[in-house]
This record gives sequence, structure tokens and C-alpha cells, in this order.
Amino acid sequence: MLVKIGLVTLSAVAIALGTCVFSMNRTIRQQIQQIRELKTALATKSQEQGLALQIRCAANAQQFLASRGWKAAFGSSYDNRFNSRLNKCFVLVSEYSVKAEFRTLDLYDAVEGRHYATYNGHNICEVAISKNPRKCALDSGSIWFDGDDSRLPADFTVGFRGLLYGGGAGDEHTQTAFLDRVRSFTSQ
Repeated sequence: MLVKIGLVTLSAVAIALGTCVFSMNRTIRQQIQQIRELKTALATKSQEQGLALQIRCAANAQQFLASRGWKAAFGSSYDNRFNSRLNKCFVLVSEYSVKAEFRTLDLYDAVEGRHYATYNGHNICEVAISKNPRKCALDSGSIWFDGDDSRLPADFTVGFRGLLYGGGAGDEHTQTAFLDRVRSFTSQ
């Protein structure tokens, strides 16, 4: 008889534990589903907000360029991006003179109008390609990253003085280095 009571008690405890485990599993599944739904809603809201910021940035960039009298022409272009990490709208303006084979790149904050970086130079200075050993010899200019274009000298300057001062200065390699540096501003 004692054995029967023990078995009945054990069975009751097992049923109670099974019901508890089943209930907990159901609650966990429901919570997982709620978390998925919340993540989806948050991602959708974030995408909508990001798109709205990019659209506003594009409008700010166009307004900024118009205020400076910039007009699209052959060899000129611009690219704008809202940088969510910095909470700023940047515009990278590119001007290219075909006759002189000379490129200028400028990075601005489209809302504040601050000038963050500039590059002046050639797309190609390699004599074997350009067939002109003097093409880059007399150019001068600078690349700088600052954020305060009124301060001279800028906080960070990579100067270029043409081929008279050594290769890789003011040519396609320097341009690539410049674009690599500004990518952190023009990416999200």
C-alpha cells in the first residue's frame, strides 16, 4: 500500500512537472515570436528613418551646391551621403578639367557648409602612360582633412608638389589615398 501511495505521488509530481515544463516552453516560444516581431518592426522603422535622412541629405546637398553656384558640367559631379555615425550630411564634389587633365575633389558638410577635405591633382602622372614627363612637374596643392577650413595650417595635411618632389604626389595614387580617407565620411 505504501508503494502504491508512493507511485501515485510520484506520478502526480511527474504530471505537475510535465505541465510546468510544457507551459514554460509555450511561454518561451511566445516570447521568441514577440522578439522576432519587435526586431522586424524596429528594422522596418530604422530603414524608413534612414531613407528619410538620405532623402533630406540629398535635398540639403542640392541646396548647398546651388548656394555656391555649382552647376553640373562635363567632368563635374557630386555624391552625397548621410553619415549616421556622425549625424551629418556630406557632399563630395568632383571637378575634372579634360584639357588640363586635372581633378579637384572637395568634401563638405552640406548643412553647415564646412569644408572638410580637398584634393588637387591628376588622374595619371605615370610617364609611361601619359607620355609627358613634365605633366605633373610644376603642379602644387595640398590634401587636407580638417573640418575647419579657416585654420592654417590644417590639422592634417598631405602635401603634393608634383613630380619635382617625388612620385606618388598629386597623382592617381594620392587620389586613391584621399578617396580612401574620405570614405569614412561618405559611408554610413
